[in-house]
Amino acid sequence: MVNPLDALAIEEKSLTCISEKGIEYFEEYKFRHLSKSYRANSCADSSVLLIKIQNALKHSLPSSKEPLLLLSDGKDSMGLALALSEMGVKCKTLTFLRNSDLKLKKYINDVTEKLGHKAYFVIVDDIQAKYDTKIFLDACQKMDTPILDQAFFFFLFGCKLFFEREELNPNDYVIVDGLGNDEYFGYLASKKQLQSFSLSRLGLWKLLPRSIPALRWYIRSPSESHGDLSALAAFFPFGQSYDLNKFFSKIPKSLDELEFIDFRAFSRGAFHDHQCMMGKTIATAKYLSSDVIFPWADASLAEYCFNLPLSAKFDFKNLKNKLLLRSLLENKIDWKQEKRGVDLYFDLDMVFFKNEILGELVPKHMIDKIDGSFLLSSSVKQRAYLELHNFYGYCLSHGLSEFEVEQILMGKP
Repeated sequence: MVNPLDALAIEEKSLTCISEKGIEYFEEYKFRHLSKSYRANSCADSSVLLIKIQNALKHSLPSSKEPLLLLSDGKDSMGLALALSEMGVKCKTLTFLRNSDLKLKKYINDVTEKLGHKAYFVIVDDIQAKYDTKIFLDACQKMDTPILDQAFFFFLFGCKLFFEREELNPNDYVIVDGLGNDEYFGYLASKKQLQSFSLSRLGLWKLLPRSIPALRWYIRSPSESHGDLSALAAFFPFGQSYDLNKFFSKIPKSLDELEFIDFRAFSRGAFHDHQCMMGKTIATAKYLSSDVIFPWADASLAEYCFNLPLSAKFDFKNLKNKLLLRSLLENKIDWKQEKRGVDLYFDLDMVFFKNEILGELVPKHMIDKIDGSFLLSSSVKQRAYLELHNFYGYCLSHGLSEFEVEQILMGKP
């Protein structure tokens, strides 16, 4: 029989190894400003940036397939839309739209018409009506790891609906996604995330009782404060992420501008953005038998943008980033859009979603654990429903039983 004190020592040694591994990976991370890898020697000229984006597209676009650009009114996808147009490539764009967002639809139509692209839209109601449990499970089977991103639901059925509605073969297309540049272009937090990070340095998150996971939504660890906390973890005590927090424990974190940005780029960008946010598009493309590319992740473009002078990258005081890209878009298409949140889930018919969609995969008593919380808002619950849907979809499609999934969520061995 193992002595409890010996078991505790073994566990502590294991956690120490985790923290040492975290700082080792961080020191090897290539997008750290406070390291020799940042040279600040790129030419801060918007015309040069445009050429670099075009080159990235040329490197990644397969010649045999037509691009389908996932387009929002944000800087990243707009930058790709501009670069494609300047290259003489006129393509289809696809925008996932809230049911009554006529202002955004008009803006996208105006810009795409100016650039020579053809805009297509799918709205939340139509996406929800397209849902099919078997299709969802088949798509989840394409995931290498669980993808909790709430937008997976919209990407999967939105893209499928587009191809069917237009009578197009997905295999003839490459989905172009604008993700991939936050890590190196000045990864700034929102005001709420900055406040949460400041609070996290007090260490109160270490004192939270396992029995009340909802408190984690309000009192987060440094890494969780950057938005890298699933809504699901605020309702279920799975794992408590202590090992993950231990992984980041030795990495410098302060409100110093560069130290803050380096920690955020590593703790969120290098993990969450690749596995979760980019993962939802990859899983969608795999299911549809389309190709998918992320031009902003091109090594040459990343190197150029990372080594721009700080004055061309971000304004920490005003929480504005990607300044050179902003300048390019303002000059070329008069872009002046404010940052929008991912808010598609607000338009879901949640009664229908819980009963007819979520209820097909998830036992009612597990859904009730979200419904019964009085500490969290309805918007957090909506996100948790979608994440729970993704989690069950992944687990069931990979051969786990409902009992095993429940054991994982409840943090039981």
